[in-house]
Amino acid sequence: MAYNYTKLYTLFARMIKAKMGLTMIELNGNGKQPAAPFVAFDIVSPRIPITWLEDEDAFECVVSFTVYAKSKVQAMTLCDQLRDMLGKTSARDQYDAAGVVLVERTASQVRYVEETETYAYMVGFDARLRIADVKTDDVGEITEIKTKESLNG
Repeated sequence: MAYNYTKLYTLFARMIKAKMGLTMIELNGNGKQPAAPFVAFDIVSPRIPITWLEDEDAFECVVSFTVYAKSKVQAMTLCDQLRDMLGKTSARDQYDAAGVVLVERTASQVRYVEETETYAYMVGFDARLRIADVKTDDVGEITEIKTKESLNG
C-alpha cells in the first residue's frame, strides 16, 4: 500500500507556521511563490527500505527544507531557527502523533540560484525521517478467542 506523503507536507507546514510564522510551499510546486521569507519543502528520496526485507510497515525518506529570504543573513538565521525547532521536544511530540521519527538533520548549506538580475538568498538542510506506515483494516476488535478445547467441551 502506498504512503500518503501529504501527511508529511501537512505536518511540517503546520509546525513551521505555528512556531515561526512562515509559510511553507512545495518546492517546484504550482502556484505563485509567496513573498520572502518562506520555506520550500521537497521530498528528495521518498521510500528507503530500512532492511533488506523491505518491511512494508516502516521505511525512511529524506526531505529537504530551504529558507528563502531577503538577505543571506536572514536566510541563515531563519534556517538555524528552523533546524533547531525541528529537534525540540515539542516537535517530537508532533512527530509521535504522526508516526514519524526524525533520524538526522544535515548541516545547513547555502543554496544560491542565480536569477535574471539578482540572487535568491537560500539556506537549507536535509532531514532523514523514519515513518511507521501503520495500516488499518476493517476486521474490528477481537473480543473472544476460541480454542480447540473450548469448542470440544
